[in-house]
Amino acid sequence: MKKLAACLLGGALLFAQDKTAPVRFDRDKIAGLGLTAIPPDAYQEILVGGQLNMRVATLYEGKELRASIFESTPAKTNHRTRPTDGDEFVQVLSGKLILTEPNGTVHAYQPGDSLVLPMGYTGTWEMQGNYREIAITATKR
Repeated sequence: MKKLAACLLGGALLFAQDKTAPVRFDRDKIAGLGLTAIPPDAYQEILVGGQLNMRVATLYEGKELRASIFESTPAKTNHRTRPTDGDEFVQVLSGKLILTEPNGTVHAYQPGDSLVLPMGYTGTWEMQGNYREIAITATKR
């Protein structure tokens, strides 16, 4: 049974799930259903190829950890001027991901592959096919 906490706020009785209970990821969102479109110009300054048609949904957000589902059409971004702002665990669900380090080292990932991208990554990020991933990002707030 889920633990619930009740509180009175502005005359309304609110129920909240215990913040220490496990959180199950939404299977529909993982499948790409119900995602929210990101404005195409949000990453325009780092786009170097393709067209960024991205959709995203938050699966969990805590104090220092965030889990999201992310989907994109084929595109390539260069993070030289916009490095990653936290350590990121990625599991590729569909499509293909190619990361190229500034020194030219190429890493390719297929569905089922997982990786950790350390904070400060400044290489390229190329998404091929109907790309979808689960991304879990750890940041200090």
